[in-house]
Order: sequence, then C-alpha cells, then structure tokens
Amino acid sequence: MTNITNIQTASNLTAQGKALTKIYQAEQKLLKSNTTKMVFETDSFEYKLGKLISEILSVEEVKLVDKAKALKYGINAIDKRRKSEALWLFSNHSNVVTWLKNNPKKRFTSLPSLKNTFVFEHKAEANPTVEPTKILQLEDKSSVESNVGQSQEAPKVTKKLTASELVFDTLIAMELHGIGIKDFSREFKEQYALLVQEKKVA
Repeated sequence: MTNITNIQTASNLTAQGKALTKIYQAEQKLLKSNTTKMVFETDSFEYKLGKLISEILSVEEVKLVDKAKALKYGINAIDKRRKSEALWLFSNHSNVVTWLKNNPKKRFTSLPSLKNTFVFEHKAEANPTVEPTKILQLEDKSSVESNVGQSQEAPKVTKKLTASELVFDTLIAMELHGIGIKDFSREFKEQYALLVQEKKVA
C-alpha cells in the first residue's frame, strides 16, 4: 500500500513539475520578447528615459545626474540602476540593435542580462587573444633578428584583477555560456580540491 501511495505521489509531483516547467518556459519566452521589443523600439520607456537623461547631462553640462538634478527634473523616484541602464541603452542603441539583428538567436530576459553579454563580447573583441602558433613565430623571428642599435622594450606588466573584478567577469562568462551557479559551484569545489591535493603531493 505504501509503495502504491509513493508511486502516486511521485507521479503527481512529476505532473506538477512538468506543468510548472511549461509556465516557466512561456514566461521566459515572453520576457525575451518584451526585452527585444523594448530595445528595438525608440518609444519604449528605457529608450525615452535614456534620451531624457542624455539631454539633461547636455543642458547641465555635467557627466552625472546627481540627486539634486534628478529631483529638479522629476526623475528622482526612478531607481538609480534603471536610469543607468536606460542611459547606456540610448547611448549604444544603434550598435545594440545591429548586434541583435546579426545574432537572431541571442535573446535576453532583461536589459541587464543583455548589457552584460554585449559588454563582455565587445570587450573580448577589443582585446583579442594571440594564438600560441603566432606567439611562437614571433619568438623565432626575434631570436634571428639583430638587436644592435635597438633599445629593448620594457616588459609589459599585466594588470592584476581584484577579487571583485574577477567575480564580475566570471559571472558574465557564466551567463554567456549558460552555466548555472550550482553547476559552477560544484565544479569549482572539485577543481579546487584537486589543486590542493596536487600541492600536497608536490
């Protein structure tokens, strides 16, 4: 009797889970649609807010809308982060729209998510990595060429990231590649344990 009850309970829970998954998927689809529509249309709240802030900055000849100016122009009640994201969208609107048009599979559930991915991808484009084979070729050429009469360049120092910067970049990368925080935490613990074990053996 108990086994039958457990089977019925499990079956009922599975049905609930599938129903909730359908609701979730529909919700995500709607959010992605609304975000895309909001970005493309110039009469959306975010675009118009960003345009207003841009005009305020121009009129006031400042780089930041402080509390006093936000109160003066009636936008003090709007969340600071929302205003920042709106200004970013307005300032980068043409590039963002072109990027989305060129990447029809990229759709986002929110403007912050879109912004993080856009910034991350364009940051990578601005700082492309050099392939190992190219590095080897450069090293081979430098060993053959004469350095007589040439001043040696000082070695470039790589900027060290702070813990906050490293975490931020990691979170963006996770979102870009669709990696959940639980999966990342599990893998991090396993890799860290292996690293500690290797150090002990060494």
